[in-house]
Amino acid sequence: MRATLRASERYRWYALAVIMLGSMMGTLDASIANVALPTIAHVYGRPLDESEWVVLVFMLVTASTLVLFGRLGDMFGQKRIYLGGFAIFGLSSLLCALAPSLGTLVAGRAVQALGAAMIVSSTQALIVDAFPVAERGRAIGFNGAAVAAGLSLGPIIGGAIVTYGDWRWIFMLNVPISMIALAGAALVLHPARHERHGFDPLGALLSTTGLFAFALALSRADDWGWSAPQTIFLLALALVALALFIVVELRAPAPMLDLNLFRSRMFAFSVLAAFVYFIALSGLIFIIPLAAQTALGYSAFAAGFLLMPITALNIVLAPLAGSLSDRVPIRYVATTGATLVAVGFFALSRVPPIPPVWELIGALVLTGCGTAVFSQPNNSAIMGSAPPHRRGIAAGTLATARTTGQMVGVAVAGAVYFALDDARGAHGTTFAPATTYFGVMIFVMLVVAAISWTRD
Repeated sequence: MRATLRASERYRWYALAVIMLGSMMGTLDASIANVALPTIAHVYGRPLDESEWVVLVFMLVTASTLVLFGRLGDMFGQKRIYLGGFAIFGLSSLLCALAPSLGTLVAGRAVQALGAAMIVSSTQALIVDAFPVAERGRAIGFNGAAVAAGLSLGPIIGGAIVTYGDWRWIFMLNVPISMIALAGAALVLHPARHERHGFDPLGALLSTTGLFAFALALSRADDWGWSAPQTIFLLALALVALALFIVVELRAPAPMLDLNLFRSRMFAFSVLAAFVYFIALSGLIFIIPLAAQTALGYSAFAAGFLLMPITALNIVLAPLAGSLSDRVPIRYVATTGATLVAVGFFALSRVPPIPPVWELIGALVLTGCGTAVFSQPNNSAIMGSAPPHRRGIAAGTLATARTTGQMVGVAVAGAVYFALDDARGAHGTTFAPATTYFGVMIFVMLVVAAISWTRD
């Protein structure tokens, strides 16, 4: 059966189905536990701020190890990293579901994040290996739909489980899914090409240290304060570690990150566009459910469900946008998408303090159309501009830009929203703080549009 599947003319689509499952699971678990934090704090009898580490540790470990696993995938084969990621992800999910204490749950989430980083760092490279150039954009579009589905379905599924069932199923559901994905990937995927040109341990240490310090500073600065000693120390550590990383990589015979990739204007500008875009998108995904619960009195499930237009439109439009980018210059497609997202943010910035649901949904439809049209051509530009022997690093760089952008977006969105809420004295009773934030994001997405237009 394995030989038949791999020899089939439809092999690439079988491979894509397995890869999309990994993409969706890796992003879904980054947000699915958010709505369960109050319940988790109550169950373990711990303060709410301590339960935040269930989400925080997942983001920190993922963001700081994606480039590392991208390099290891180039060295030992993307399929091995992908399979190992699902094995770790499934076992650690079981540990999370059965955790007897909050500390055990946080430790389990750290291990789960390692598995997620291994999965996510491999997906784009596996797609590029499976598809010819003429179909690559379409395939990346389908995978992008899975990423968007994971990002926006997390709060919906998590809210439903917390509202109607046992919160532990947030993690337990991953166990059978991981087993299915592991078996499917082992059966379907071709052994990936790989190289064994050495490893750069100092570069790995510096990149992981720098990214971890940067991510931790961003995620906690709102609580600690941006001028707090620990925030300044972590940002300084990140700056020094990443500067030394660049120096080491320029001299290493087998670098962790091939900086020559950034000599390509297409690659460098597309990575920058992805980073800024995910700042805006993650802020939207953070604020909409929060403001809907506080201003409109929605349940966690209903508030998360407001994000469904983004999910649905990405599932429908992302493959079409990816396919279009195979025939039309990427700058036109991606710039149009970024502009549409800016229009969506403009519509969100104009809703009244207590908005009707239909106005929110209409604005989110515009935003969802734009995210579908922008993201997949941009991803295709990143992967298409990397040589075959560096696609793992390119995929890890893209995933790092996405994850770091998400953390910056949540940190900025939270800081702006709560500062405006306090300043207005509204105490979370209107949409006004959210609309102000969305107004700022109009200009952020126009910057993304400008980057997209000038990338080649």
